[in-house]
Amino acid sequence: MDQVQESATGKKVDFFVSYAHADEEHAEWIAWELEQAGYTTVIQAWDFVAGSHFVHQMHRAAQNANRTVAVLSSAYLNSAYAEAEWQAAWVDDPLGEQRKLIVVRVEDCDRPGLLRQVVSVDIFGLAPREARDELLKAARGGRRKPTNAPVFRRRSPDPALDLHAVADQLAVAVRRQWEDEAALRRLNDPYPLPVRWDAADSGLLEGWASMVRLATFGAGWPPVPPSGTWAAGPGGLAGGDGELAGLLGRVPTGRLVVLGEPGSGKTMLTVRLVLDLLADGRRAPGGPVPVLVSLASWNPAEQPLHDWLEERLVADHPSLTVPVAGRTGVSRARALLDAGLVLAVLDGLDEIGDAGRGAALARINDALRPGQRLVLTSRTTAYQQATSPADGPEVRLAGAAGIQLCPLDAAMVGEYLRGSAGGSAGAARWDPLLTAWPAPVAQALTTPLMTTLARVVYNPRPGESVLAVGRLPAELLDPNRFPTRTAVEQHLFDGFLPAAYRPHPDPARRCRWKAADAERWLIYLARHLDHTLHGTPDLAWWELPEALSRGQWPVFGLVGGFVFGLGFGMVGGLVFGPVFGLVASLVFGLVFGLAIGFEPNGRTPAQMAQRRIFLSFAWWRRLVSNDIAPALAAGLVIGLVFGIVGALAVGLAVGIAVGIAVALAVGLVGAFVGASAYVVGFSSTRTDLATAASPIRVLRQDRAAFRTSILALGLVVALALVGGLLVGPAVGLAVVGGVLVSLVKEDDETAWGMFVLTRAWLATRGRLPRNLMAFLADAHEIRGVLRQVGAVYQFRHIELQHRLANRP
Repeated sequence: MDQVQESATGKKVDFFVSYAHADEEHAEWIAWELEQAGYTTVIQAWDFVAGSHFVHQMHRAAQNANRTVAVLSSAYLNSAYAEAEWQAAWVDDPLGEQRKLIVVRVEDCDRPGLLRQVVSVDIFGLAPREARDELLKAARGGRRKPTNAPVFRRRSPDPALDLHAVADQLAVAVRRQWEDEAALRRLNDPYPLPVRWDAADSGLLEGWASMVRLATFGAGWPPVPPSGTWAAGPGGLAGGDGELAGLLGRVPTGRLVVLGEPGSGKTMLTVRLVLDLLADGRRAPGGPVPVLVSLASWNPAEQPLHDWLEERLVADHPSLTVPVAGRTGVSRARALLDAGLVLAVLDGLDEIGDAGRGAALARINDALRPGQRLVLTSRTTAYQQATSPADGPEVRLAGAAGIQLCPLDAAMVGEYLRGSAGGSAGAARWDPLLTAWPAPVAQALTTPLMTTLARVVYNPRPGESVLAVGRLPAELLDPNRFPTRTAVEQHLFDGFLPAAYRPHPDPARRCRWKAADAERWLIYLARHLDHTLHGTPDLAWWELPEALSRGQWPVFGLVGGFVFGLGFGMVGGLVFGPVFGLVASLVFGLVFGLAIGFEPNGRTPAQMAQRRIFLSFAWWRRLVSNDIAPALAAGLVIGLVFGIVGALAVGLAVGIAVGIAVALAVGLVGAFVGASAYVVGFSSTRTDLATAASPIRVLRQDRAAFRTSILALGLVVALALVGGLLVGPAVGLAVVGGVLVSLVKEDDETAWGMFVLTRAWLATRGRLPRNLMAFLADAHEIRGVLRQVGAVYQFRHIELQHRLANRP
């Protein structure tokens, strides 16, 4: 038995080649070339011998390989076994730091979901020698510098891209984002829950005749469409499901308010609306792009609607921060808003505080332009209170019609639960409950949220047998345990996490965390959002340090500062003696410790999605956005400004010469930081417009900025030592003191360091897992507990978050 065959029986190998049957020839070629280069591989075509158990062999091969090569094609994307194979490698290394998963595309196909986050190697269309070179470069890792000098081609700058082309690419990104989310939520499996709606209470909205007059005679409004396009009145808006895409066109103004009770499906209805509006053949090229955003993070008292929308667009699509040609300081995001190329779908007016909802409606009205369409969702009671406050004037959304979501029909709920039960045996498990249909259960299952939770708790997942579920729907027949609708709903909420983390029969799809641990960690995160962050649904990794008490912040800051200070002091002490080392450690640790300990980061999603060194200033962004030379110059100028401030104090105390040395030293550090800002920061903003942000991508950018600050810190130490050797130890301390003025600001612009410290502290106390980002990604991509909204995660429903946060 040769080395490769032995590896299939349990020995470690370099690569497991994962492929679909249609790509077997490509897979064999890849395995052959890897082995010719000295690597070991395991591949089904050669190593899964007759009589062996396929799933067991596949699992063993994936477990015993250091890395997995995914031979990506359309056939691969449709293979359930292939999905399990590459996800097993991804879960072990979600950030790609160990390159556990190498994606080799053998045809020009999409990379949906998680695969879009992994840099692929494309060998289709290449000659065999070129394909082999690309494959082996990927296997070896490292830089992929070409052997010949690249050709310089002059082209128009990226910011000059036509706005309508920007809108088209944004539409691709938005469509991908919500298609992925719909797939993770199993929205179309077996089919979307049938939803119907009626016209909303006319007392909450403007009169229909008034809307018709506005759309017909309003200044700046588009021409009136052919007769019969608009509904004859509010009653003409009633409908359901297949009529969703045409709903906006039946409203004269194109403005719609969607009202419903908690869990009635408002958010998923708007997801379906966005996808329907972006479907092939429905959106005109260059036309407005529907963008779904949660209103929870908007403070209407402090920020106009378009300013906040610009932040949200940039947070979710970082390439939109690039300035538009010919408009100084105007980002693509702002230009799209100004041109009316964004159809805002504003989800969750009720998630704004009670006092701010009326102000939010007023701000929205101020921002609306003639002919601009808009969709707004809210709980019915919250919207009623916002439009008719007890202590203020009434306010309506200008020119908006409204619909009210209806409770689900009992027969449709029963059919849906039976149809998603995994076959006749699973469907039969529902018969006792659906036959009796007790009132508390019937009342609870009138909303899509509760019906979906019931499906997760009592129905098998894809690839899972009915017997693995354990729980029977018939338990809901117990009148003592479930006397009321509330008791049924709380039971479904409490059963959701154990069901989501239930062990899967396929070892390759099992969760690496225990269900009890996952539940404990998610409860902690829900309480963090509800109690520490005042009810926001946005779970942002950079806000994790807010979970620390105010008494813990100074301690963490001082400890971190003195650790860095000790390192500098040890180096300085070896050169200038222990007294210098001790003084340097104290000064360095105290300044950095106080800076970290008494100034939490408090980032917004937009700031973190664009995380750069010093790049929160618009004027700085304009300086460094075009080339590395301006970035270097800007860094030098700004560094000198900071340096002169520090030099004034140092020069008065130590001497003018030392003060000048401090100014020059800080200027050099600023130049270094400016150049690094260009390389680490703006080079990452020039990404594909059709690619949306993600929490992991934002974390990587911030981590890169943090590492750049450490390099700058190393330069400080070197300058201090050189100055101390040439002039004296006092100069070394003076240089450090001056440079600290600028580096303290730089430290405030990155969040990764404090995130790592906080995560480690909470993990040692059992509050969170050690690999938090991998856990959150798994909760989103595999378990369906979280949803991803741009750079942040959210619980799949705000009511789930509230229930977990307030569990006894």
